[in-house]
Amino acid sequence: MNPRKTPRDISVRGGQDVFMASEREEAAGAAWQGADIERPISGENPESESLEEARRWVRAYGHLVTLEQALFDLLAKMIPGMPGDAQREAELTNLPVIASQVERFRHRLDYWVKRERELEGR
Repeated sequence: MNPRKTPRDISVRGGQDVFMASEREEAAGAAWQGADIERPISGENPESESLEEARRWVRAYGHLVTLEQALFDLLAKMIPGMPGDAQREAELTNLPVIASQVERFRHRLDYWVKRERELEGR
């Protein structure tokens, strides 16, 4: 596999990007789901009474916050060196999407840190 190409890369035919409708729908759905600040990760049970489960989600969300914040910071550093049109597009689309993910993961992390403390106090 070409290290610069990922399975999610878009193929190019005749200089034009080729999108399948299902890929567009998948991307739009992912964006909406990512913006839902209360949406748990698959397998997450916010009502769990298990301290170990709470600790599991604190670790998971801690990693996700770190990842998304690093992506946001990297993009914010790269944008000023981009041509004007690219800067505007990145500022209008990329930054807000990543910022919403940081916000969502921080919100979920805060929930699980609080839940962990509650369960430790029993």
